[in-house]
Amino acid sequence: MSLITRYLLRQFLGPLLVCLVAFNGIFVLFDLSGHLSRFLDADLPLPMVLKYYLGVVCTYSHWFLPASCMLATLYSMWQLSHHSELTAMRASGISFHMLTLPFFCAAIAMSLLTFANEEVLTPPLSAWSDRLKDSGFSETHPGPAENVFFTNYEANRTWRIASIDLSSDATASRIAIPEADADRIPPPAVEIKARNAEGRNVWGVRADRADFLDGNWWLTNPRQMHFDIDGMELPDTAVRVVDLPGNVPFPELTEKPRDIRIAEQKDNAHLSSREMLRKMRTSGTGSAEDRYDFWYRIAAPWACLVITLFSIPAGITTGRQSVFKGILLVLVTFFSFYAFSITLKYFGEKGMIPPALAAWLPNLVFLAIGGAMYRRLT
Repeated sequence: MSLITRYLLRQFLGPLLVCLVAFNGIFVLFDLSGHLSRFLDADLPLPMVLKYYLGVVCTYSHWFLPASCMLATLYSMWQLSHHSELTAMRASGISFHMLTLPFFCAAIAMSLLTFANEEVLTPPLSAWSDRLKDSGFSETHPGPAENVFFTNYEANRTWRIASIDLSSDATASRIAIPEADADRIPPPAVEIKARNAEGRNVWGVRADRADFLDGNWWLTNPRQMHFDIDGMELPDTAVRVVDLPGNVPFPELTEKPRDIRIAEQKDNAHLSSREMLRKMRTSGTGSAEDRYDFWYRIAAPWACLVITLFSIPAGITTGRQSVFKGILLVLVTFFSFYAFSITLKYFGEKGMIPPALAAWLPNLVFLAIGGAMYRRLT
């Protein structure tokens, strides 16, 4: 790495770090002013408070990082242009593309960092923070979900589950028998039906318990179900039911506990893009809102690169001419970018335009605008 490259990176990364700390600090202080009394009333330990705010900050990082890139680029280019450093570097034979390359590399790194945060940190931490807030900031664990219906359209199977643990930090490995009076037989804890291409039931099984162990489902006391040609269940007296006592493996059941948890998760912010894709595959084509959320999860991090691209010309304009003019230009472009994104989000979630196009079009349009502004300086 050359001396000039290191110098330009320092010029960019210093203001970027300051902006990130400032944005996150102001946000945390503003939120803390509204929740401090609730933390004290709940006697919440400091580590849990810190974990809560880590989840909240991770959730909003896809807004804070692009805004930080914008301000850091604007300030860095203003400094370099105002002190004629860009002119001196170009006079020494360094092209404008090479001078701005460190900024683009840093912006790409911030985009990848944003994507990694959205995939790895945000889903579990935001789910935990939301759960803590909903519980009144008391350390509680979510109870089991009751009467869960799960349809795997990929395998044409439906599950009816009496009780299952769907906590985000567990794998829902056990399906428990619901409580019942001692003088009656409890209902089956799980019922699984398979359908043919016409949608008729062709196979089914009931069991008192289901455990996912060593990559397979093990059913306790499974009882086979039989159906007629129209898919209607036959009574036990008409067809002998095959009873298999004890725990019996069913390797043909390819669903995983995580698939059931994902299907029950209503907030896509608590899922990674891989989990969202799995959810759409097992639930059919998926809604327009689910498909938009999936594509937006991939497209949104690249706002760091797009905003950096049109902040470079604005920063140079600020350094050469009026400070107000450059700041106004980049702020108008920044808010126009997100206003355009929010507008397309509405149309994408309603299915009025393809969700993938709605998620990617703001990046493409403003990439073209920023590219045109950038070319005028070369």
